[in-house]
Amino acid sequence: MRDVCLVLGLVFVLLGCLFVEVSVRGFVSLPEENAWVEMPAMRHKRSYFGTVVIDGKIYTIGGFEHGFENIRAVGTVEMYDPQTNSWTDKTPMPILPYRFATVGFMDKIYCIGVYVDDLGIHSINMVYDPVTDTWEKKTPMPTLRWYVSVCVVNERIYVMGGQVNTGYGWSGFSDCAVYDPVMDVWSIYSGSWPTGSSMGMAFDTPEHIFHNRTYVFDNREYVFDGFDLWIYDVGLDGWVGGPDLPDGLYGMGVVEVGGLLYVLSGCTATYSFPFYIYSPELVNVGRAFVYTPFGYCRVAPEVCVWSLEGGGVYDFENVALVFGLSHPVVWMGYSLNGGANVTIEGNVTLSGLSNGRYSVVVFAEDKYGNVGVSESITFTVVNAPLSAFFTIVLIVGVVVFGVVVCCGLFLFLRRRRFSKSLQVDIANADCAKEVLLNKLCSFLVCWKDSVIRNSRVISYHKQEV
Repeated sequence: MRDVCLVLGLVFVLLGCLFVEVSVRGFVSLPEENAWVEMPAMRHKRSYFGTVVIDGKIYTIGGFEHGFENIRAVGTVEMYDPQTNSWTDKTPMPILPYRFATVGFMDKIYCIGVYVDDLGIHSINMVYDPVTDTWEKKTPMPTLRWYVSVCVVNERIYVMGGQVNTGYGWSGFSDCAVYDPVMDVWSIYSGSWPTGSSMGMAFDTPEHIFHNRTYVFDNREYVFDGFDLWIYDVGLDGWVGGPDLPDGLYGMGVVEVGGLLYVLSGCTATYSFPFYIYSPELVNVGRAFVYTPFGYCRVAPEVCVWSLEGGGVYDFENVALVFGLSHPVVWMGYSLNGGANVTIEGNVTLSGLSNGRYSVVVFAEDKYGNVGVSESITFTVVNAPLSAFFTIVLIVGVVVFGVVVCCGLFLFLRRRRFSKSLQVDIANADCAKEVLLNKLCSFLVCWKDSVIRNSRVISYHKQEV
């Protein structure tokens, strides 16, 4: 009986440890792969808006509030935080954009396209700063075009394709406008597009590649009853159909954050090629969904160290450890020179490093228990200042040495001064002795002379008598 109780006690202890580990690390059950889950709806129902991810947060900008029946452009800006699973309103765009494109660069959002007012159609180039929640006007695109696609290459923003209404129909562009965000200038590259068309409408066929698969939203029948999700498997070299969206949507925003696909808002309508046929219930649905791809829960987070250069040499004792992760994690740590893992909350500074060679490895664990390991980075610290202990010892040693030197110098000078004083005293004594002898000799001479005179006087008196 006692053995049975002991075994049961050990089992409960192990289960308790497991529970503590799960609660501390925040592990959760694995979600269903290749499936859609509805997330909080956008606060403002819109379609054909710009969608950009900055610092792991989703920003939706502009768009239309009422589909095609009653087109009304808006400058609404919302931000979705996957960590808090909530939407927040941001400062609206001061200009109401119409058929524009958005792209993120240097932690800012660039909105490029056209807007329409009572005076006509105008080019826009607006920049939104998520940190300050402010907008700024930049040099507009030199050509009027909408339905454009944009991307960033070598710190330049490339605006490709697009159309413009000339009054006699739609005309496409065959050139490519290139924008330098640093210098705020535009350049036009001709002949970069094979045909003058509006090809490259990123919001119509968003494509995402991760976990060795390509995910494409497409509408093959030209009927706007919603986009189909098609998945290309690189390993199998073939296409498979994914699960349909709960709502038949178009004009929605599609982005990827942390390996998950987010489909935001959009509108519903009936559309048959080549004419638009609208249903009387045309609405912006405002709903939002998140798709979990194949293998999402079985892929370890990728850890990339950015701040340390392999084989780099640093001449200071504090070295920054900055790294990036492919998706959210519940635990992070690092190991220095193969030592025990040190738990951290994010980027840290390796402080108090003395001269020598070091290797560091960063670890990360996601909520599904997958552990990612960075490449081992080796670096060297040279000419680093001494630690506080050795600095204090050095200062104390210098002070003691100085005191000893000063005391020795003092004693030396004092002895030397005494020696000189003694010599002076001796010299003075010799001089006094000589003076005394001289006086004694003078006295003796005087005494002798006195005695002789007195003897003569006495002898004289005796003769007289």
